[in-house]
Order: sequence, then structure tokens, then C-alpha cells
Amino acid sequence: MKLSIVTGALDRPQSFARLLASVANHTRSEWEMIVADASEIPLECHDPRVQLIREKPRLGCAKGFNAAFRAARGEWVIWLNDDAEVLPDYDINAIRFMESHPKIGLGALHYREGARGFHVNAYFKMIYANFGIIRRELGDKIGWFDEQFPMYGSDNALAFRVLIAGKGIAEIPNARLIHYSIDDHHREKNNHFRDRVKDCERLASKYGPYLVKMNIVYADAGGIFYENDQTPDWAWTFARA
Repeated sequence: MKLSIVTGALDRPQSFARLLASVANHTRSEWEMIVADASEIPLECHDPRVQLIREKPRLGCAKGFNAAFRAARGEWVIWLNDDAEVLPDYDINAIRFMESHPKIGLGALHYREGARGFHVNAYFKMIYANFGIIRRELGDKIGWFDEQFPMYGSDNALAFRVLIAGKGIAEIPNARLIHYSIDDHHREKNNHFRDRVKDCERLASKYGPYLVKMNIVYADAGGIFYENDQTPDWAWTFARA
């Protein structure tokens, strides 16, 4: 198996159907899809390439994705949201890039939301992956998402774990997808400011002491340091502690 596509699902059957259709139409590699399904009305899917993992009770974002990651069999793993739509050649371009850059452990796929163009994001000025590709062997080694961050920061923490393991991070501009976050009612429901701040504090406190080491690994692998990123100003205090 060349590629495992991992996603979660929560009461958005139409969005999931759009994602699956785009994967079926645009994935050129041999693939499987692992879905952590926390929907109140469970998804139905008859495609033999799709494995549904039922969450009863709901595990939460990080634990749900980790259950799906652990079930993956592919050499490479790409994770997506159920409200995403992949574009042609996303998989071929992502895998080709990773195989051509052995220093890179995590590749960030470019995505578009609303009127904003295709982009990736950064934290502590280093790229992380909202939607990414990683070799399954490396993901198993570093433990995938950090479950101390059940909602906010799990993707940031994965990037930090990759860097601490000695592998770099890079963007893959020609591996693209659309994220329909403008219709994301779950984001509105989960967007509790205090919870976001707490997770940001935990993220900076836990991984901040490794920032110098991560910077060295990131730069050695050719990483680009972004001046404008998503790090709150106060988070740098934790990182310098």
C-alpha cells in the first residue's frame, strides 16, 4: 500500500462525500482511507478502500486521528479534514517531493480557504502542516498527534515532534487542496478563546525549551523562517524560559 489518507468525520455526511469523491477522482497512487467517525448518525460508505472507525463515545480530535493513524497501512500518510477537497496530482506531487528530499520528515500541503490564496502556516516562524504528509514509519516512531492537545495545537505539536526527531519540514506548493472552513460550524462551536489560550500556553511551555534545537534542524533541512506566523506574542515568553 503506497498511501493512507486519514481523516475524522463529525456529522457532515455531504462534506465527507465531497472529500471521498475528490480522493477517488484525483488520487493516482494505490490508496486507502481511514476515517475516525464520531458522527451521531454513523457514516455509510461501501467503497472497500475506506475503513470507518466508529467512535463511541467521541474520542476528540487528537485521540480520534491517532486511532486512525495507527490503523493505516500505507508507506505514506496524508491527513485531511472531512471538509476538504483534494485537487489533481496532490498525492503524486506530495510523495515525489518527500522521496526526493530525505531530510524532510513532514511536508505541508498548500490549501485555500475562502478568498485567501493557496498557503501554509507557521508557528515560531517555522512551517507546520494543517494538512500534511509523513512517512508512516516516522509517525509511528514519534507517536503521531500529542494527546495533551485534544483540540488546538495537535498539528503544531506533530511538527515539533518531527523536528525533535531530527527531520525537517517543508511546504509542497504543487500538492493542493481546498478547505471549506467558511462552512465549518464545528470550528465556531469549538472556538472557545480560553481553551485556545490554555493549549497555546501548554504548547509553548512543553516544546519551547526545544526551540533552539528545532531551529537548527529546520534550518539545516533548508526550512524558510516566516516573519508573519500564527504565534501569539506572549507565547515567545514561554519559548525563551
